Amino acid sequence: MLLFIRSAHILMTRCVVTDTTRRRKVYFSAMTTLVGIQIENLVILAADSQITEDNLRTISSTTPKIISVGKYLLGLVGDSRPGDILAYNWNPPPYKGADPVAWMGKKVMPSILKAFKENGYEPYEAAKDKEAGFDYLISFDGNLFHIATDLSFVQSDEGVYGIGSGGAYALGYLYDRVGRLTLGNVEQHARRAVEIASILDINTCPPIQCVTQGRLL
Repeated sequence: MLLFIRSAHILMTRCVVTDTTRRRKVYFSAMTTLVGIQIENLVILAADSQITEDNLRTISSTTPKIISVGKYLLGLVGDSRPGDILAYNWNPPPYKGADPVAWMGKKVMPSILKAFKENGYEPYEAAKDKEAGFDYLISFDGNLFHIATDLSFVQSDEGVYGIGSGGAYALGYLYDRVGRLTLGNVEQHARRAVEIASILDINTCPPIQCVTQGRLL
């Protein structure tokens, strides 16, 4: 049985869509730590390498939790099925410099919902199951958002995110450093946030994967 845990965020924007690099296949649960930081024109995502399924603990740096799909970065936490759909069957809309929040609501979220439905996955049914679902961090052109299992999306005022079973520990570390994060130290702090989570959360373990994305438009 897989346990699904969601971390809390301080939110600036919340929207819901109601209708409307690839990776190797990997099965993982919310028993993990994924962090994201948006600073100036840069986004960095960092994640641990532990995969937990039932009582099995596997350390695998060859099955990353952060993937590239076109010019989008995705950090994946939760059920493997929707993550596989986005990794292999999602056609993300090419970003052309529109307002990022509007782009998420009008283009990105409908394209994700379409991919789910075309591949037989019903996210709103999954959202009713406390032991299923997903949490994602998604970045395009240096803009970072959190997508929840009900297909709502949020953007943090402070530009820091932490999800998964160790996300609260990592997020606490990052919030303590808000205002002191710079382009020169942001990767160091992203890694350290996951390292701290690995000490406190039994489902998080190095090595740590870090991926950055800069602004192009």
